[in-house]
Amino acid sequence: MELRKIIPVNKKGDFQSIIYVIAFLFGAAIILLLFNHLFSNIYSEIDTQFSANPDLNNTEAHQAIQEIQRTENSLWDYAMLGIAISYVIALGFTAFTTRLHPMFFWIYVIISIIGIFLAVMLSNTWQAIADSPALADTITRFPITNLLLGSFYPTFILAVITITMILMFGKFPGDAGQ
Repeated sequence: MELRKIIPVNKKGDFQSIIYVIAFLFGAAIILLLFNHLFSNIYSEIDTQFSANPDLNNTEAHQAIQEIQRTENSLWDYAMLGIAISYVIALGFTAFTTRLHPMFFWIYVIISIIGIFLAVMLSNTWQAIADSPALADTITRFPITNLLLGSFYPTFILAVITITMILMFGKFPGDAGQ
């Protein structure tokens, strides 16, 4: 008796993958923003304790905490940029290796329009989060993410959708990119 596979092996280039990318990028940005906010508060409290105690002030541990805090502030922003770029590259590879009939172009267009509407809603949500006074200091440490998700998220997603459509449907019949 042969068991049926639960997870399909050749599941590349799904139409809904663009929706997954949109939602994952937003979720990853929120998680990185909250982690940065949490760690910044922790490091600030430790730095305050080091500064208040004359025995610990200007020690190697105090200097190390300050250096970690300076480095960590920009690290999360570049991590988000790396996640976004790697997701776009992965989506491009899966789109290029997918063989589809041209009639699926219109289905992809409809799903892409839904994705753009989702990107606009998530961009407005990011703007609301960025305007909150509790996270104002944290948002200033995220200039790349704030630019990507705040002002240019729908434009970024439209560019990703366009590149994906070109890679997915811009092949000659029989060309699989393999």
